[in-house]
Amino acid sequence: MLNFRTLQYPFLFSIPILSQASGLRGLFARSPRTFSPTTPIMGHVLDLDPPIFCCQPQPWPFGAAHHFASRYPDEPFVFLTPITMSLERPTFALSLAFQHRRFRQAHPRSRLIVMANTPAEERLLHRLGVDVHLAPQNMFVDESMYHPLPGHERSYDAIYNAQLAPMKRHELARLVPSCAYVTKMFGRWSPQLRRAQLGRFVRSLPQRHVILNEVTPDNVLPMNHVQVNEAMASAHVGLCLSKVEGAMYASIEYLLAGLPVVSTRSTGGRDAFFHPDTTLVVDDDPRSVQDGVAAMKARALPPDFVRATTLRLVAAERERFNTFIDGLRGREARRTDERWSFAYHHKLSRFGLLSEFESELGRRARRSPEP
Repeated sequence: MLNFRTLQYPFLFSIPILSQASGLRGLFARSPRTFSPTTPIMGHVLDLDPPIFCCQPQPWPFGAAHHFASRYPDEPFVFLTPITMSLERPTFALSLAFQHRRFRQAHPRSRLIVMANTPAEERLLHRLGVDVHLAPQNMFVDESMYHPLPGHERSYDAIYNAQLAPMKRHELARLVPSCAYVTKMFGRWSPQLRRAQLGRFVRSLPQRHVILNEVTPDNVLPMNHVQVNEAMASAHVGLCLSKVEGAMYASIEYLLAGLPVVSTRSTGGRDAFFHPDTTLVVDDDPRSVQDGVAAMKARALPPDFVRATTLRLVAAERERFNTFIDGLRGREARRTDERWSFAYHHKLSRFGLLSEFESELGRRARRSPEP
């Protein structure tokens, strides 16, 4: 149904023409001119020689990259930025390419590398002139946070860890005999919209389908990774049901926790570490999802097998990324742990104040920052 909310959030509500056209809004986005020292940002310093900074794209398009490149204009910064929503859509890719070109013109000493989740994203962005490198972001999930819990009772046929938004297509799980949901809501939505979405979802839940989060009248309270790991241990199969999104961290969290996955076909990169032995891709209709869950549950795959199969695929991709980072350094780096050749943080991202990151990066500066 077309209404103000679907016009305001066209991609989330999967309105085909509007969702494509909305990608052109990115042509007109402007990075903030100034950041307060107390501004919370998300990022991670991989190295200081040269300065390599992974900056999450909040605010869009490149987070704090503009700020640091302006603050230290003579530093040879290398900025890495991930793709959080699929760019296998021409209008969205075009907007990002336009912003990338604008960044290069404003900051000729800096290099900005977009980390693609899929080969198709990499090819499309490369054709548009973007400095891009294939680096599926699910490899950056810390496997020590998600792992099998032996002896835990599996009470549900499936679990679906996904934002409570129409694009996640929760309705495709309605025929699964029992299903648990771990969810959250978009913070930028108004309380009225959250209340409406939550109420509609709760009223539609089939029997033996439950939300595991604590629920308030207009929101669901988030769960930490320990709670999420325990929730996954209560189910036989993990679900991935959206058609278009980013890498979907939950897809690999299931696998690391030892759950086989049932997924619909999708773009965005969540299949980067899928394996035929641990994952079943089905048609996007409720009966196919139901049958897929039954089939994967019947396989009774040992959780340690699912995890080990996934980690073998992840290890190969991590090694390629380590080689890429060493190339940016211009030297071979000393391994900091068995996985990474740089100081590692979960998802290459942590919350911190701008002043904290600036202090860390400023130690590398060869001259005082411009006023």
